[in-house]
Amino acid sequence: MSPKVPQLFLISGLPRTGKNRAGAILSNHFNGDHFALSDILKKETHKYYGLSEDLSIFHFENNKDIPNEAFDGLTPREAYINYSETIIKPKFGKSHLGELVLKRVMNNKNQRKPSIISGVGFIEEVLPLIKCVGPEHTIHLIITRDDYHQPQLVDSRQTLSLMGKGVAELTIGPADEVDFIARVERFISKHFGTSPLFLDNK
Repeated sequence: MSPKVPQLFLISGLPRTGKNRAGAILSNHFNGDHFALSDILKKETHKYYGLSEDLSIFHFENNKDIPNEAFDGLTPREAYINYSETIIKPKFGKSHLGELVLKRVMNNKNQRKPSIISGVGFIEEVLPLIKCVGPEHTIHLIITRDDYHQPQLVDSRQTLSLMGKGVAELTIGPADEVDFIARVERFISKHFGTSPLFLDNK
């Protein structure tokens, strides 16, 4: 029987630990739909500051921690956090970003394609997604690095804990792609086996 793949991968970790890289590796291996909750946040923040809608959400990625006039002297990271904490959450609630991608996750579920979401950091954002696919269909990967040193950054998104939510959690480092995939597959096999509740890895 084919190995089974969870319908929802949630990826969290401290800044600069390789969350997006881990998501890209998993997406390529499991033929999943990889995206980050921060993608929506970046797009909405750029709009709030009057930046061009044609501007890539990754435009400031390599200079995320350098003050920028486009954000009134804030660093892009600070601007994203400020918009999230002072505009989105007070106006729409703490679960808003998760609710915005709920349809995408549901569509992936209906198409039997795993959703792989990196950069999750708030439990309120992911609970609607877990409810959509079911905690028994969800895996949470906490990304670490052996040589990691906490950067002196202001970042509201930290390592997420889903303890007590019925979600399988694995702490892992993505330094070596082959080893990373092998460890994830072993974890999936151990916790989920070949249950028909999960997607076929084809």
